[in-house]
Amino acid sequence: MKKTIVLVMVLFIMLVSGTTLESKGKPYMSKHMMHGQRSAERNLFRGNYLLRFKDEIGLTADQVSKIEKMNITFQESVIKRMADVKVKELKLANYLRSDKVKRSTAEKMVREVAKLKTDMQVDRIHYMLDIKDVLTPEQEKKIESFRRRMANNKRKGDFRKNLKNRPKRR
Repeated sequence: MKKTIVLVMVLFIMLVSGTTLESKGKPYMSKHMMHGQRSAERNLFRGNYLLRFKDEIGLTADQVSKIEKMNITFQESVIKRMADVKVKELKLANYLRSDKVKRSTAEKMVREVAKLKTDMQVDRIHYMLDIKDVLTPEQEKKIESFRRRMANNKRKGDFRKNLKNRPKRR
């Protein structure tokens, strides 16, 4: 009975802390967190997005090089942290299957997983702010204008037509 109560408590804490593993492309974030973060990040940019439209934005060779390096560093960090998260979650699951489960130990393990996921979100924000620092104000305006055009085309139904003209992903 105690084991069941502890398991329910741990699952509840994981659910509340947003540790669901089913978010599109961001396995460390819940769907609700993604929506809120996406809204807050409207003026921030991912490096791979900028590189796809580097000619339209007018990125210099130096800017492209810096953004590519930032992308690689960030991706390496995410891969390492995701591995750490999965290992900690596996240890937590194994611990919860044991006969002697202590609340304090289970809570500590859940908090360790949550901290890793929080650190990943913070790293993502730093990464996007670092990329923004590479851009000129004129380039930021071009990106925002480009985003608005894409959003308007999507609303009008012209989005599919414009996909043909869009640069290919790497």
